[in-house]
Formats: sequence, C-alpha cells, structure tokens
Amino acid sequence: MNGHIKSLLVSTMFAGFILSGCSQALNESDPSLSPELPQPAPAFTAASEPDSTSNACKKIIFSMVDQSKGENPDIYSVCPDGSGLTQLTKDPAVDTFPAWSPDGKRISFVSFRKGDSHIYIMDTDTDNLLQLTFDHHNDRPQWLPNGQQIAFLTTDGTGLWWWRIVELETGRITQFTEPSYDFFYQTPAWSPDGLHIAYMSMKEQAQRNDGSSQIHVRNIDGSNDVALTNDTWANINPIWSPTGEKIAFLSERDGNYNMFALYIMDYDGTNVERLTEPIYSDRAIFTWSSNGQQIAFGDKLFRNIIIIDIKTGNQRELLILDDGQTAFGPSWQP
Repeated sequence: MNGHIKSLLVSTMFAGFILSGCSQALNESDPSLSPELPQPAPAFTAASEPDSTSNACKKIIFSMVDQSKGENPDIYSVCPDGSGLTQLTKDPAVDTFPAWSPDGKRISFVSFRKGDSHIYIMDTDTDNLLQLTFDHHNDRPQWLPNGQQIAFLTTDGTGLWWWRIVELETGRITQFTEPSYDFFYQTPAWSPDGLHIAYMSMKEQAQRNDGSSQIHVRNIDGSNDVALTNDTWANINPIWSPTGEKIAFLSERDGNYNMFALYIMDYDGTNVERLTEPIYSDRAIFTWSSNGQQIAFGDKLFRNIIIIDIKTGNQRELLILDDGQTAFGPSWQP
C-alpha cells in the first residue's frame, strides 16, 4: 500500500468511515452474472424547498461546538436560510453524527452521556430519548430506507471494527459485516428504494497495487457488483440523491493526496461533475436536500457548513458563526 493511502487510513481511523471488504454483504458478484447496473428508484417531480421562514421548512440538523467556552458539541437544527436556529440537545457530554429518519420525524445521533459512545434516537415533537446500544463503542448511525432499522459502526476498542443493524421495534441487534482489524471502513449507503448499496471497494487496488479506491454499487443481496469509478485515486463516501438518480462522493482525483473535492455522478457512473475545490478532508460530511437540488456540506476543519446549488454551483455559508464556534456533520430533513 503506498504512502497516500497509509496517510488516509490513519486520518480516518477515529471517524470510522470505511466499510470492511471482508463482509459477506460486500461479496463480489458471480462473474457469470450480467454486469447490468441496478436501476434507480422511480423519479418524481420534486417541489422546491418550502419557504424557510415558515414552520414547514426542511430543517438541517448538525453538531455545533463553541471551543472558546470549553463546551462539547450539541445537536442543533436550522432552516436552510439560516433562520430558526434551535438547540436540540443540552447534555454536557459529546453529541455528534445526527441523522434524520426517512419520515423526518426522528433523529439518531451518537452520545457519550453514559460514558461511552452509543446510539440514541429522539422524537423531534416530544423530545423523547431512547438509547439503542449498550455495548462496545458505536458511531455513524445510518437509517435504512424502511425507517425501522439503523446501521451503525462498532469497535471493541482493541482494533476490531464491524457494522451492525438494530431493529427499532424490538431492539434486536444483528451483525451486518464480519469483525476485522482492517479499519479502512466507510458508511454503507442504501439506495432510496432499499434495493442497492453504494460503497467504496479496494478490489481495484488489490489488482493494480496503485493505492486507489473506487465507488461500487451492488444489489442488496451482494449480486451485480459494478464499479462506477476507475482511476488511480481515492474515491470515498458515496451518498444517493433522494430519487436514486445520482450519487455524491469525495475524490482525490484532482491530484493531491488526502485533498478531496465533492463530486456527483449519475447512478451508472456517467456525467461526473465536480462541485467544490479539492481542499477538504476525508472527514467531510454531506447531505442532499429533499428535492435533490442542493447539498449541505460540512468539514470540521473549515468550521462552517456550506449550501451548494447543484444547477448553478453557487455556494453560501449556512450560519453566521461567532469566533470559536464550529458547525459540522449536517443532515437534511427528507
């Protein structure tokens, strides 16, 4: 493995970005299968985002910390125009990685309030709080499209990493990937129809020994595995658009190791377009608006969250921050 991938591995170890290739869920497809790409979810005509000055705005949740006050991060919500800023958690412990449920009524997040990192969900209407995990160290909650399950990254603290899924109705936790000492993980991205998963594959790197990583898409049962990117750089963190027609991802392909830009492409790997300068870290988190016309993008190193218009490429900051404040980890309400 070359130097730039080693550096990338170290930078991503704590954040736990990468999905293990040893999992049965990521088995390569039978070579006898036709390399047919999965089809996107049926397209719909999305209405524009509601007026963000009204109570009906599609809110963006995120973590924010004021380092000048020595505080830990809490979860906040805000309308896309920056109005209506509301603090949702007020615990002295660290609260991070917020994510909206598919119905936009609940929020999952990670908290250290019981002394270790565990997954919680809260109801935005009643503020009811429920702890979902009680063992190991857990982060990166990811709602499945059915809204009844949450996938999350687990480590035992001794070097093993794996993904698990919790059933919200029963609390039952099942293993999604095999535990591995390979900490080069990435959050699996379920398509909106729940039939496909986009993920980062190291298959090409193993074949070419060039330090690359590629975005793949496969069926939920592991079949029909197809590479969507094919270059000598790191391509990571695929996120489906709400219709399933496009995938956003981070890439080093501009030529600087460990310097990523945000790209989008069609679900079949065509029409690749760069949306940002290649100045961000692999820890950047991004999220689509419900109409697929904008992306909220946050890299903790740059302190603020930016809103990117897909059609025009225009960018603006989401918040007016005070000195010492940092906003990161956005999730846009469906």
